[in-house]
Amino acid sequence: MKDLLIFPFSGTAIEALDCLSNDWNCRGFISDDEAAIGKEYFGIKVYGREAFETFPDAKVLAVHGSPTSFLKREAILNDLGLANEKFGKVIHPKACVSPLAKLGENVLIMAGVVITANAIIGNHVIVLPNSVIHHDSVIGDFTLIAANATIAGNVTVGKNCYIGAASSVKNGTEIGDKTIVGIGTNVIRSAPQHSKLVGNPAVNKNL
Repeated sequence: MKDLLIFPFSGTAIEALDCLSNDWNCRGFISDDEAAIGKEYFGIKVYGREAFETFPDAKVLAVHGSPTSFLKREAILNDLGLANEKFGKVIHPKACVSPLAKLGENVLIMAGVVITANAIIGNHVIVLPNSVIHHDSVIGDFTLIAANATIAGNVTVGKNCYIGAASSVKNGTEIGDKTIVGIGTNVIRSAPQHSKLVGNPAVNKNL
């Protein structure tokens, strides 16, 4: 059993607890919020960043990311100063990940997710419940795929993106870096970086 620290203490961190198999022992949450440090939630203590040194052998699962903060995710994680191999990789026992798929480090895959053959999931990626990533698609580093999203085959999603809940991305399309896809949006054509895609079919509000 491997020790794990989850950073930061948040709703996503609590959801991550449900994803831990018997291979993991959560030693604590880590928070920068002084009001939370020292408290316990679900029997797990919240520490400050000193926990990185207190538990030097523990892997780290970093679960930042929301529609309002996703663009800060890379900077926040880089500020931790941790090598990629220091991070954990957590896959819910009820997720279905093809043995032909490739997953990076600091990846959180929640319940009901399906990742099929030859898909590539980058480092620091979160995939929330019941999303599907089809064959030969690539999800860039620091990207979050929200619940019930469908990424069709041969799609490329760039770095630092947020793909909203119940959205879908047509096969063969490319989504540029730092793009947000709104809830329920249907993306049927490629979009450049820094796009804001909403609607059915998607319209780029940044154009």
